[in-house]
Amino acid sequence: MVSVVLDVNVIVSSVMSPRGAPRQVLAAWEAGEIDALTSDGIIGEVAEKLLDPRIGGRFNVSLADVQAVVLLLRTQARVVDPPSTVVVTGDPEDDHVLATAAHGRAEYLVTGDKGLLGLVRHGSTQIISPRAFLDLLNPRSA
Repeated sequence: MVSVVLDVNVIVSSVMSPRGAPRQVLAAWEAGEIDALTSDGIIGEVAEKLLDPRIGGRFNVSLADVQAVVLLLRTQARVVDPPSTVVVTGDPEDDHVLATAAHGRAEYLVTGDKGLLGLVRHGSTQIISPRAFLDLLNPRSA
């Protein structure tokens, strides 16, 4: 099974919109098609963004929705604890996501972040968009 770190923006987007590539990636994880990796830092950022009235509030994300996502991440993903974060991008959140992928030895980092996508690879982790990852998972539907 392919090991994947889902970036904060992919998880948040999948909660805010029932359609689209981020939601389909989350559905693939829920269906057991991928081995999702995460960290306390990613879980915290997801909760913070979903609870932010300017982000989650605009899409009527409820506290129950946030709790369900946090529970899903804590119980169904492999939570890793990267020992340190190396400055790669200069953005602490992005650097933590990269550290999570490196420490968890993830094959893929799925993100919509253009800065991270521009890196293409970090160590042995390929950085890929949600749509490209879905095409990789389901080559016949591409």
